[in-house]
Order: sequence, then structure tokens, then C-alpha cells
Amino acid sequence: MTLAAHPDPRELLEAFEAFTAASQQLQVRYEALQGQLGQLQGELQTVIEAVPFAVWVLAEDGALRFTNRPAHMEGAFLDGPAPWEPGSPAGLRRFQSARGREQIFEEERRPVPRGGTLVTLRDVTEAVFRAQQESREDRLAAMGRMAAELAHEIRNPLGSLALFAGMLVEDLEGQEGPQDLARKMQESVGRLNRLVGNTLAFSRDLQPRRQALLLRAFWDEVLRAATLAERVPWDNRIPETATWNGDPDLLRQVAQNLLQNATRALEAHPSPRVLLAAAEEVVDGISCWHLTLADNGCGIPAQALARVFDPFFSTFGGGTGLGLAVCHRIMVAHGGLLYLESQEGRGTTVHLRLEAAPPE
Repeated sequence: MTLAAHPDPRELLEAFEAFTAASQQLQVRYEALQGQLGQLQGELQTVIEAVPFAVWVLAEDGALRFTNRPAHMEGAFLDGPAPWEPGSPAGLRRFQSARGREQIFEEERRPVPRGGTLVTLRDVTEAVFRAQQESREDRLAAMGRMAAELAHEIRNPLGSLALFAGMLVEDLEGQEGPQDLARKMQESVGRLNRLVGNTLAFSRDLQPRRQALLLRAFWDEVLRAATLAERVPWDNRIPETATWNGDPDLLRQVAQNLLQNATRALEAHPSPRVLLAAAEEVVDGISCWHLTLADNGCGIPAQALARVFDPFFSTFGGGTGLGLAVCHRIMVAHGGLLYLESQEGRGTTVHLRLEAAPPE
């Protein structure tokens, strides 16, 4: 039997040195890959935290694996469970923040490869309100053209009626009963004439003559002119630095209409209150001021809220129903945004946003 040759110690030493060198190289590469992985994880975490929407990764049992936002949001979802809770629906979600502001989110849910669910929540409030305003403007423009044609047709015979009613009141001087009837007819013709005038004002093309408006002083002036301060406690919290770049005459119409609505909504309230506030916002790179006018009045029924901007629709008896429609047209002409939040029995908040005046 032949005995196996003993390995050469030098060969074993060389092999061990080669193995040690390869191990060291692998260790260096491993540490480099670990560093790259850590860097990529850090960059990915930064990106995920910077995305403009919330992300939750939920396990199959609903336990939270990861989120790029605080696990919960300050406020309440008005149409079902929160995104991180079982049974949360996908699609558009209504959310009320802790400060009482209503927002609209879009929720998407999709499965993840190893089980569980990826939930994303994106704020689409701006897009939804913009779309609603554009749809409303298209509808109002068509109605405005029709109303203008009718108003022009009605104005001439109405002028004759006003003239004859005035002559009749004079001719019936001393005849108390018949003259009262003639006066009522004259008043009714006057109301119709004002309605025609408002209709024509609503339908006309608006070209704002812009200038810098200091919001706090502007609203103080309108409040005093409306004598609202004498009847309703109001709190003007608009910052001194807040400005709008707009037409003061047109925007005064907006303010007067909104304050008139607030006054009527507060008529039967035992402790009425009006609050004005404003916050600076940047929208598409443009500096704006977002103003809110909140009252604690009767509020608007949910079924009427979608129609409040329609011409001739009014939640107040005897109103022309043109106030908010005119406000809408003026804000659109300025490139601004106008929308309402309201709860019946709790009050209404009007949101107005316009571009800030350019710095001097």
C-alpha cells in the first residue's frame, strides 16, 4: 500500500495567507456594502418623510410596521375609520382638523408582497375646491348670459310700470285705501327693478383694478359701515401685515354681502359672535393670504350647501339669492378661491384666498 504524500508546509502557509487576504477583502467589501446600504436606507427614509402624503405600512393583523407621519392625525375622519384602522374605505375622505378646518384626502390601499397593506393618504383639498369652483363658474356663466337677456327684456316694461305706479300714487292723493294699494304696487315694482339691476351686475364682465389692500383695516372699515359692530360682538384677528392685491370696490361688495349673510344668520342667536382671521399661504409659488370669516349662527342645511352659490337660491326668506353668486364671480375674476364650511345649528365659516400685494 502506498502512503499519501505529506503536504508541503509552505504550500499550506501560502494557501492560508491567500485565504486570509480574500477574507479581508470580503470584509472590506462587506463593510463598504453595509455603508452603502445604510446610506441608501437613510436617503430612502429622507425621501419617504419628505413626500407630500402620508404612508402607513400595516401588518396582516393591522399592527403598524412603518409610517412617515405621526401614527395618528390630530382631528377626526367624518366618513368612517381612520386609514390605520380596520375597515377604512379607500377614495376621497373628509377630515376635520383639531382646529375645526375641513380637509379632503384621497386614500389608496394596496397589498404588500409579504402580507399586509400599504396605505397612502394625499391631501387633495385644493384640487377638489378648485374643480368645484371651475364647475360652478361654468354653470354660473351660462346662467348669467341667460339672466342678462331676460333682464334686458324686462327692464323696459318695468320702467313704464314704475312710472305709472308713481303717477297713480300721486293721482290717488287723499284716498287712503286705494293709495295704499298703489304704494304697495310701487314698492313691488321697485323690488323687481332692484332685482333686475342685481341680475345685470351679476352677469357683467368683471375687470378688477388691483391695488394693495391692508386686510385688517379694510375689514374694520367694512364692519363699521355695515354697523355690524353695534349689533354683533366681533373679533378681528387679521395680522397687521396681511394684504390682498385686489380691486377695493369689488372686494367691498364681497365683504358687505358676506357680513349681511352673517348678520341674518345670527338674528335669533342669544350670544352671537363673528371671528375674522387670516394666515399666509404659498400656492404654486405665489404668496397668498387665506382669510376666514366665521359666525356661530344658524348654519346652512347640508342639502342646501351645494346650492348656495346658485343665482336666485336663498336660505333666507325674502333674499334675492344673488349675494354669494356675485361674491363667487368677483373672487374668480381676481383668480382667488371662495368656499364655505357650515353645520346647521353651529355656524358657518367662509374661506377667501387671494394673492398678497407685491412688496413695496
